[in-house]
Amino acid sequence: MGYLFFDIESYVSTHNRNSGFNPYEKESKVIVISYNYYPGFNAPKKNQLKKPIFLKEWERSEKDTLEEFYGFVKDRVDKEMVVNSSGKEMTRLKMVGFNILKYDLPYLFGRMEQLNIAPKQELFYYLFVMPYAIDLYYMTPMVSQKTREYKQLWGIGQKEVNKFFGLQVKEGRGDELSRFYDAKDYDKIIKYCTEEFTFEQLYDSFLMHILKKS
Repeated sequence: MGYLFFDIESYVSTHNRNSGFNPYEKESKVIVISYNYYPGFNAPKKNQLKKPIFLKEWERSEKDTLEEFYGFVKDRVDKEMVVNSSGKEMTRLKMVGFNILKYDLPYLFGRMEQLNIAPKQELFYYLFVMPYAIDLYYMTPMVSQKTREYKQLWGIGQKEVNKFFGLQVKEGRGDELSRFYDAKDYDKIIKYCTEEFTFEQLYDSFLMHILKKS
């Protein structure tokens, strides 16, 4: 069992904002991947947290960045593979992040496919089929004031949910990173990514919130 907390930042072109959301646009690319891996059955507690690892496109290339991250994911999936009682292969790796099902994983898949990191069947297997994905965004309706107000599930952003749990709140917006990238102001990008990387604490906060209600 292991936990892989991760996040990506993509390039938002001034000519085409879709490049930041659609991995198949002309100027699309991943500029940073932030991640932390923790082995073991239980997710890390506050005193066990580590600084995230940053894979930076501007220090290598997008392809090299994606190859390194994909290689790490593939290695962890394979090493944590087990066969259940029905004889079916499954992995104990949990991939955790915020909005990863709608954004991070599909964007990674698209860019990896475009850059021929691996055949698309293999990419789909290692990114979607085998890991157990935990998207913290889909847990936010349980702490959303709008859920109570409108009596329907209503997701909220990371800044709002961090405030709810009393966690560090990042400054700025994700699309500003592309302008820092254009200006080669890479320290500001890493500052933002560091402030944003509260996923271990968010996971633990949600878990404690659920357990208190049970």
